[in-house]
Amino acid sequence: MTTRPVLQWLLLWGILIGSWIALEHWAPQPPWFKQHHAVLPLQPNPVKPLPVAIAGLPSSSLDGHQPHALQDSVWTFLDTLSGDLPSDWALQGNATAWFSLHRFFSALSTAKDRRVEVYHWGDSQIEGDRITNVLREAWQTQWGGRGPGWVLPLAPAPNTSIVASLEGEMVRRAGFGRDRDLTALRLPFFAVNEALDTVSWSVKGNVRSSPTHTEWTCSDLWSVEPSMGMRLEGQDQCDLVQPTWRHKPTANRMTYQIPPQHVQGFFLGTDKGVMVHNIPLRGASGTLFDNVPDKDWNKMVETHPPAMVILQFGGNAVPGVSSPREARWYAKRLAANIAFIRTQVPSAVVLFIGPSDMGATAEDFPGLSWVVDAIQTEVPRTGVLLWDLQLAMGGPGSMARWVERGWASADHVHFTRQGAKEVGRRLVRSLHEEWRNMRGSHGANPALNPTTRP
Repeated sequence: MTTRPVLQWLLLWGILIGSWIALEHWAPQPPWFKQHHAVLPLQPNPVKPLPVAIAGLPSSSLDGHQPHALQDSVWTFLDTLSGDLPSDWALQGNATAWFSLHRFFSALSTAKDRRVEVYHWGDSQIEGDRITNVLREAWQTQWGGRGPGWVLPLAPAPNTSIVASLEGEMVRRAGFGRDRDLTALRLPFFAVNEALDTVSWSVKGNVRSSPTHTEWTCSDLWSVEPSMGMRLEGQDQCDLVQPTWRHKPTANRMTYQIPPQHVQGFFLGTDKGVMVHNIPLRGASGTLFDNVPDKDWNKMVETHPPAMVILQFGGNAVPGVSSPREARWYAKRLAANIAFIRTQVPSAVVLFIGPSDMGATAEDFPGLSWVVDAIQTEVPRTGVLLWDLQLAMGGPGSMARWVERGWASADHVHFTRQGAKEVGRRLVRSLHEEWRNMRGSHGANPALNPTTRP
């Protein structure tokens, strides 16, 4: 082997180092180079948002519809939510989550011209359209939209957004729970209603719940059997069986004739405005989303794409958790499902609502603190927003005070209707605060800055 002379090596190194110093001091910087003097987490610089497609909307539809450029009437409405937001009510998330929320707010500003859909999946705390209806009424009142969205004729708890009656034989089959039927694990309810014969379902919006629940103009039937449909009786009676109807708005009952089939859901809404779907999964823990057939996700994205997904789970996992290790295992499984949802609907913002406070004392549910801490660690890593419901209630031990106020039941687990309304009010306030921050920044968008729980 030949060894190069020492002087030749020194000469080569001298040329290399000299060239490097010369480039460093005298050569112009390339146009793509920018020096950063920041530490993690990075805070995004003020930029003009790019026209990104949101939940199936054309990217061009967002031009000129950024949140800070909205009409004054919107801000008049938001400004009625006066006062500083309590720090415990604030949303948490990283930069990815805040940018997703910004895109969703941009979509909301276009809801006068197109449909923007929000899916609220949760456990028994949201049954009967609790919590969800507060958000729906607030956003439909401001940005338009009529009707309750996705509903099922048969459910474990009555849906207070509608008043309905059923004639004929129909049974409910769920893809989760003790008596689960895996063939019924279908979107959007993870359950189906099987019409054993021709069923007559009469329904109208419940104006006592919200005036916006009436006068929908679009009726869609989602069925396991693609060739099946329904008949709509009354003002638009027709002899043909169809899965989709466009009709005049009415505050009266509408009657749907449903032939034998497996119904996945009825969409009662409009082609414009905001639709907020209440989809309760009693007893579920939020870990079955990746078990749903791909064809259901594909159809949802094609026909009723989510612009926002709200997940409210964790309470059902608490009683079975006996160690921090088990809590971490649950949180990782939950995070995997959230990541899966984001791959199915990458343009949607995802907001996770953690479990509420539970028990008369901390000793009643020792696993609660472990589950809350594990969720705080694992969920934000998926790039979604987090709303700590226990913290928003007042922190550990707050459930006893909610029971005293009549906001929670004697089991110290479930909210009363008044309590669910209060939770919904605080959630709406938190979301509107972020919009207010974006508006007040005039492009700086402080709401896009990552915030995490100390």
